[in-house]
Formats: sequence, C-alpha cells, structure tokens
Amino acid sequence: MRANDPEEIDLRSFSAIEFAILLDIAGGYQSKEIAGRIGRSKATVENYVRLLCAKLGARSRAHMISLAYARGLLPVSDGSVSA
Repeated sequence: MRANDPEEIDLRSFSAIEFAILLDIAGGYQSKEIAGRIGRSKATVENYVRLLCAKLGARSRAHMISLAYARGLLPVSDGSVSA
C-alpha cells in the first residue's frame, strides 16, 4: 500500500472533524450550514472538503460521497423510516 493511496483509505485516515464533515455532506448540507453546525468558518469547511477529496481521490463533492459509500466509509441506510 502506498502512503495516502485513495484505494486503501479507511476510517482511521480521517480525523473526527473530517468524518463529521463527510457525514454532513452526505446528508446534503452545504458548506455554510456545516460551518454553523461545527462552529468553524465556511472557508475552513471548504478547506476540509478539498482535503477529503484529495484523500479519497475524488474530483468533486458528489464523487467524494460516491467513493466513500463504495469503500464502506459511510453507513448505508436500508431506507426504512421508523415512527
């Protein structure tokens, strides 16, 4: 495995804040909304997004989320809704 190989990345490669941002992006939140949720600036969130894209070898936010799901980094919902 090469250092920072996007094909071999796992959850240990992410800080808690990076993983929280990844989850929020997967949840449909925009950078400004994520910034408010985590108490950081929008610019800081966007820096984290660039870092996450680089770690995963992604070309965009959508590609990043697609890769994260494909590699099992994000939980997959079964689509059921509990009352």
